[in-house]
Amino acid sequence: MKVKENFNLKQHNTLAINCHCDEFILLENMHDIEKVLPHVGKQGLFVLGSGSNLVLTKNIEKPVVHLANRFHARVVDGLTIAWAGSNWDDLVMWSVKKGLGGLENLAAIPGTVGGAPEQNIGAYGAEIKDTVVWVEVFNYRTGVFQRLSNSECRFMYRTSIFKESDNPWIITRIAFELTPHAKINLAYDGLKLELEKNDILDPTYLDVAEAVTKIRQKKLPDYKELPNVGSFYNNPIIDEKHHKRLARKYQDIVSYPLENNHFRISAAWLLETCGFKGHRMHECGFSDKHALVLVNYGNATGKEVISLSKEAIRAVNQKFKIKLKVEPQIIA
Repeated sequence: MKVKENFNLKQHNTLAINCHCDEFILLENMHDIEKVLPHVGKQGLFVLGSGSNLVLTKNIEKPVVHLANRFHARVVDGLTIAWAGSNWDDLVMWSVKKGLGGLENLAAIPGTVGGAPEQNIGAYGAEIKDTVVWVEVFNYRTGVFQRLSNSECRFMYRTSIFKESDNPWIITRIAFELTPHAKINLAYDGLKLELEKNDILDPTYLDVAEAVTKIRQKKLPDYKELPNVGSFYNNPIIDEKHHKRLARKYQDIVSYPLENNHFRISAAWLLETCGFKGHRMHECGFSDKHALVLVNYGNATGKEVISLSKEAIRAVNQKFKIKLKVEPQIIA
């Protein structure tokens, strides 16, 4: 375990916001986890992964805990168990190269393995909840390790029990059910087209992961080159009546039918229709590659990012009577 004081978090959030924490605690292995107990005060801890889903608008006063970014995964009794500090995409590529299916549609998503269940990451017709068997956590209030089953994680669209701020947990390991017999998921039309374009008619898990990676690279800016947190808003859900009203006015509406006569609307389409694609304010703006991505062009502050985000939310609500919900965690 390594402890640093007055630590700059700019390299630990993918928006590259310049904020500090009073105490930064690096946990390098499972043996370090319990050593964090003496650092827990009344305010608890702030558990930080790669910061790929985080907007800092101020310094963090409570101790920040960060699991070392080292890759460790193994197959035990048919389950793939991974260290929470592992890079997510490293796990995806490791699994598909072993011929294990289940995570291939989630390739190239920034972040750590431990951060993935918090927002139930999803892309191209798949979600992490589809393969998680259990999530192991360390309760820093009681000093006890426990495992939450898939159902106990309460996975829903882009959320889970881990998003509840009062949980005194550090996610340490995750177990996945990945098999060489998992069905290939090509529900997303763009994924099928990418594979067909390369004459891949009977894709392997690796083929799918590589195709997903290519699509994401074309559509989304790389946070290492242009700092961002990926999708800034959830795709909102509206009822059939509201959808019909919009569809009559906007023939190019991008939406997906759901159960109970509801529709999920593309937040990117809403923003682009309002003219936010490429729109810039001070040092931050919406990407000219994808309207759903807010980027830091230089030295943007978290408050500037949130101000621009609110401007977009107001515009979309005024035009479509739909209120966008911010996806990343806001520290304000």
